Amino acid sequence: MVEVVSQSSQSNQEKANGACLVKQVRKRDGRLVPFDQEKIVRAIFKAARAVGGRDKRLARKLSDKVVEKLEKAFGSEKIPGIEDIQNVVEEVLIEEGHAKTAKAYILYRRQRAELREEKKIVLEKDVVDEVDKQFDLNALRVLKARYLRKDERGKLVESPKQLFTRVAVHAALPDLLYDERVFDASASQEKRVVEAFNAREYAGRLSVGFFALNEFHLEGLKRVFDRMASEGKMRVSWSEFLKMLEEKAFDAHETRIREFYELMVSKKFLPNTPALVNFGNRFGMGSACFVLKVDDSIESIMQTLSNAAKIFQSGGGVGYNFSRLRPEGDIVRSTSGVASGPISFIELYDKMTEVIKQGGVRRGANMGILNSNHPDIEKFVVAKKGNKALTNFNISVMIMPEFWDCFENNKPYPLVNPRNGQVVRSVNARELFDLIVYQAWESAEPGVLFFDRINEFNPFLETLGPIDCTNPCSEVLLYPNESCNLGSINVWAFVEENEDGELFFNWNALKKTIILATRFLDNVIDVNNYPLPEIEKTTLSTRKIGLGVMGVGDLLYELRLPYDSEEGRAFMEQLMEFVNFHSKLASIELARERGPFPLFEKSFYPQGKMPFAGFYDRDSWHVDWNVVVDGVKKFGIRNGFTTVIAPTGSISMIAGCSSGIEPVYSLVFEKNVKVGSFYYIDPVFEKVLSEHELYDNHLLKEISDNHGSIRNVRYIPPSLKKVFVTAHDITPENHIRALAAFQKWVDSSISKTNNFPADASVEDMRKSYLLAYKLGCKGVTVYRDSSIKSQVLVTPSSKKKEKEREKSVENVLESVEDANAERAERVETRVVERMIPVLAQQSSLNARSNASASANAGESVVDAKSVRFNSSSMLNASSKSVLLASGLKTCPDCGGALAFKEGCVSCTECSWGLCKGG
Repeated sequence: MVEVVSQSSQSNQEKANGACLVKQVRKRDGRLVPFDQEKIVRAIFKAARAVGGRDKRLARKLSDKVVEKLEKAFGSEKIPGIEDIQNVVEEVLIEEGHAKTAKAYILYRRQRAELREEKKIVLEKDVVDEVDKQFDLNALRVLKARYLRKDERGKLVESPKQLFTRVAVHAALPDLLYDERVFDASASQEKRVVEAFNAREYAGRLSVGFFALNEFHLEGLKRVFDRMASEGKMRVSWSEFLKMLEEKAFDAHETRIREFYELMVSKKFLPNTPALVNFGNRFGMGSACFVLKVDDSIESIMQTLSNAAKIFQSGGGVGYNFSRLRPEGDIVRSTSGVASGPISFIELYDKMTEVIKQGGVRRGANMGILNSNHPDIEKFVVAKKGNKALTNFNISVMIMPEFWDCFENNKPYPLVNPRNGQVVRSVNARELFDLIVYQAWESAEPGVLFFDRINEFNPFLETLGPIDCTNPCSEVLLYPNESCNLGSINVWAFVEENEDGELFFNWNALKKTIILATRFLDNVIDVNNYPLPEIEKTTLSTRKIGLGVMGVGDLLYELRLPYDSEEGRAFMEQLMEFVNFHSKLASIELARERGPFPLFEKSFYPQGKMPFAGFYDRDSWHVDWNVVVDGVKKFGIRNGFTTVIAPTGSISMIAGCSSGIEPVYSLVFEKNVKVGSFYYIDPVFEKVLSEHELYDNHLLKEISDNHGSIRNVRYIPPSLKKVFVTAHDITPENHIRALAAFQKWVDSSISKTNNFPADASVEDMRKSYLLAYKLGCKGVTVYRDSSIKSQVLVTPSSKKKEKEREKSVENVLESVEDANAERAERVETRVVERMIPVLAQQSSLNARSNASASANAGESVVDAKSVRFNSSSMLNASSKSVLLASGLKTCPDCGGALAFKEGCVSCTECSWGLCKGG
């Protein structure tokens, strides 16, 4: 495997090292890498900060002392190893009188050594490499469970480094075809005959610079070439292109591969799960979700069912609007019978999803939508009552524009038969709305979608008509046969420290990432292996991409901005406006190079319009949007949409940051394992507690017992209470206002859960729905604490509740095992490593040693009596449904805690979930 070195790291090294005699370092695996003094500075400062130190300049001076000692000991001839350097750091800290910092450094060293051993076990390897070190233990577990390739026996045959390399290569392939030597943007070339090509024959023989192309890279490259050649855009034949590739004509594009690789490995940006799984692999599909049309005929219903099955097999989710189906009891003239109605067909789709495992990665996810004026709307609203049915579906009511007049004026609301457009009957609009709100209060579903808000800034309204459907988590607004191609920027990664140890947000670095991520996602649209030709055609016509953000909760903590304040919301607006602005400029540049999306001239963009509300509120601009308008008029724009905020369940775990735009769920929670009881602490909060000299186990227990919140902890300073708010500290109104702050600058929509306390009234929820509509939100997903049978994430350490949970688990397990005994085995429990683990009742070092010993002995470290299953033989869909329908609090894959966030129930520990864009 080719060594991939960060260019930014190289420049830092050159700047820091100067005339240092020590030029190289020997890594633990024997590799030689450039000596980097900055790493010594960071290590010393981190240790100093753990004991209250804040002077980064002192850390730099101490690092100079370390370099002096290394030069004396090794000169320019000998090469020190990592352990040699760390030993010298310890000596310097002690000699210079920094005993506390030395102690913290020694402990940190020891913990890192133990962590390396744990990572070796997880990754089934003898030595961890530089990429393994970048990711925390839980990220590696998630990668192992769902992303890294395995052989037939379930043994890993791929490392994280190899994964990110194959994905980066695949995502960069279109750049070769847009090279000016082979690409003709005017499409004036002859349409070429498709040439035969055996990708397997050339696999490993061809490369782009240092990066070898595997069989699936070559298949993807050929697929895109043939499509572009059929459009008259290729100046050369495939044989000529292949010869150029063999002669290293495209080696300069190696830079793009390295950029994409560094983007992911640095955890600044990650594409959605299908791209991570499929790029450079057999399926080659990078899209997360799709929308399919369901027309009022048995042929259409069954064809859509078949198409959905194909999508599930390759790892995607599907949204459908069932409003075209005639209501239950309506006449069927062809058979002289009566229609069974949309609910019955939704149940059919639900059962189909049960039996198809989604690409070996995640189970099929669905969104079922019914318009508010459909005659079966009341039955639809209560279809998931008690969460006992449609376990593979999220459901939402599409509230049509005319509803609001009837609601506000208390007029009868007509329900219309879609077969003939005739009014069947009328209902009281307010009573219908109250029924929707009550069911959401009782069962967290249905969600609501606002038809007029969705289409208010729709660039294709006059050409393609209104949008009436979304993907499974309702954040991507799509036409039938469109796909969503998603990726998220970890905004927490752009918090940096200056020489005084003060934090700042690096807007320039974020800008560079936005530009590169936009190009990455545009390439995904080209190289994607679409499951159906109709989807390929429609997606390419609008070229929508979904660039979003994650890590917002962590970022606000870091910058000391309260999530539920005007100041916090102002920053949210500015952040999302910045992302949208630079993604639009990047898309304009892509249009200049490659051409605008095919439907550009038929969209509203040539009229100087933009697909988001903030554009029409000039007083709120932080940047000059006229620059974008002028650029679009001159060059067009490459992508119909550029921004969306999708769920980031899995990829935020890999990045080690908070999910999407959600606030942090809990500052501290307790987890009981065989070797003791651990508290898991939010990393930013842990750092602040240390700085304020408040850090101790008594405080952690008190916070854990207060549902992970510090609101009722008396001796926490008010300034900290104001900033470190959790999801349940925030009022429903402020959840909605945060949603609206982001929606103002997002093209598509947003996946976010708006939390309500257990004692919230139906009226409280009703007011929030109306506020969301008033503020311009395109849809709302709500969750009242304990509304899904039982609380899904419990932060207090209640022994009584734990026993009740264990009993519930055991009862459900019995029913699962009776139905599917061979599948209920053991799996390693994942821990929430984004949070920092601290042992509550015994030495953490002993505990970690015991944990390692247990792992070496083949044992899994798990909650006492918790559910265990075999990771190589996960529960099938029907077993999972039994567990979910029973209101289980733990994950059916790993036994970890479940949380309702980003519009879905998902595991906080292994990333299992019903619907995730990440």
